[in-house]
Amino acid sequence: MSWLSRTDYRSFVLLNATQFLGALNDNIFKLLVIYLLINVEGPASAGTILSIAGGVFVVPFLLFSSGAGVLADRISKRTITVYTKILEVLIMLFGLLAVYFESAIGSYTALFFMATQSAIFGPSKYGIIPELVESKMVSKANGSLTSFTYLAIILGTFLASFITDITNKNFVLEASFCVLVAILGLCTSLGIKKTEPQNSTKKINPFFFYEIYQNLKLSWSVPHLIPTIFGSAYFLFIGAFTQLNIIPFAMQSLHLSEVGGGYLFLPTAVGIAIGALLAGKLSKDRVELGLSCLTGFFISFIFLMLFLFSWSLTVTLITLALLGIFGGIYLVPFDSFIQINSPDEKRGQIIAAANFLSFVGVLTASFFLYFISEKLHLTAASGFAFISVITFVVNIITVGRLSALFFPFFSQKILKPFRTLTLSSPLPSSDQLVVFHSRSWLDAILLFAHFPKLTLIVPTHPFQQFPWVDGLVDSIWVVPPLPESRTSLQKIFEKAKKLQEEKASICLFFHGEKVNEEIVETYRSIFSRLGYQLIFVHGKKEKIPMRFVFRYYLKKITMTFSKDIRKHR
Repeated sequence: MSWLSRTDYRSFVLLNATQFLGALNDNIFKLLVIYLLINVEGPASAGTILSIAGGVFVVPFLLFSSGAGVLADRISKRTITVYTKILEVLIMLFGLLAVYFESAIGSYTALFFMATQSAIFGPSKYGIIPELVESKMVSKANGSLTSFTYLAIILGTFLASFITDITNKNFVLEASFCVLVAILGLCTSLGIKKTEPQNSTKKINPFFFYEIYQNLKLSWSVPHLIPTIFGSAYFLFIGAFTQLNIIPFAMQSLHLSEVGGGYLFLPTAVGIAIGALLAGKLSKDRVELGLSCLTGFFISFIFLMLFLFSWSLTVTLITLALLGIFGGIYLVPFDSFIQINSPDEKRGQIIAAANFLSFVGVLTASFFLYFISEKLHLTAASGFAFISVITFVVNIITVGRLSALFFPFFSQKILKPFRTLTLSSPLPSSDQLVVFHSRSWLDAILLFAHFPKLTLIVPTHPFQQFPWVDGLVDSIWVVPPLPESRTSLQKIFEKAKKLQEEKASICLFFHGEKVNEEIVETYRSIFSRLGYQLIFVHGKKEKIPMRFVFRYYLKKITMTFSKDIRKHR
């Protein structure tokens, strides 16, 4: 962590430790409650207990995230961190009593309170990162924090099962261990340096749904922030569903016990920790949302693999590890983008709104699990098949909303090693209307590697080619080939003016047909009113042999490891 100063290095390490111990306790205690109640009420109640425990744990995040965000913007985030850790110690003592008396109501109540203090800690935990590190290092800091969080999940999931095993289900001893972890978390929080409050005058509104709405409305004015918030929330949905569904999956498909099923989440958590570190490494000094968009498709495929090979323990372990790796890579750019692009004085509240949506996703996962298992009477493996389809559809929408960031990443990092497109020189400026013709959509996507901000205008008949991309894909604008009505002309003019204000490059892309001079002239006249000059760009494409692609990636990997070795000498 050479990217931190000495003072901030110590504070960030202690923040990492505090978050690690909190996440460790969350996972141990949640599984402790599940194992205790399955032991008391019987294995037949496992699905219901898992759904209730998941719901009870997530409700506080819905109720208190908004207020916690207001607090994070009003007072020092370090102060909030310390007080939530004191609260955690008291809650674990209460949980110890509930476990001792084997009280279902008491155990669920302790779980609710445990989640409450985590909900209050959340906005401060993430909001303090930009106050400790430089903005260009936020991705690496998030990668580190996320990695340690999932290492805590790994250890917590393991210890919950392991202590239950070796103590012959001595749940009181396990609850006592949770008290000890809470005390350690309080000690580490005391070492974090005090950060200055943002001095927001905002007051906590009991009508928190309105506050969430207002913060999301504010986020809408920041380019790409809303789809990023929803992308982060969706990760929590699939993560919560996987953690809840893995125990019934193990019992039904692999014929393991509920404790054995608890061990199965370990490769996923290990994978997320690795993936989070990889995301920070791959992003380097910037936030690569294109990385998140790309890995979403891999996540969908891996869920399908879990369904197809549900009978194999070996394949299940491998796919769960891969699910974690791609999940970690998927999450970190989203969280980093939210932290960097939220307004300073509203950062805590926007992070709180993002947390609210994330835990709506977690709650939805509990209801979804209950619905497919108790109402539809489907197997846990079928649940993973459902999630595969949902993930694919959600990621298509996410890519469309973030296409201005995804296409440049995809063209430079994925397409470019296989296929190059050389444009006529010199490259046009943003005040020139580019006309480009090709039979391949890949060539159009490769244009994004040459222009920092690009919008493709595709003249096409409404019932031909790909009219559905209009509105779905932000960077592709499907328009009538010959705009006849005044309304169409006005809409095109207004959008062109907006793109001009944003200094975006505009390309008139003709796909699979000869360029119609009459159509070109129509658009030239529209854009000339805004000062655009017409320029034809011709591209020379070249497919690159696979051996050169292999050498390209091998060279990049070698250079990355060489830099790391030199850095640590």
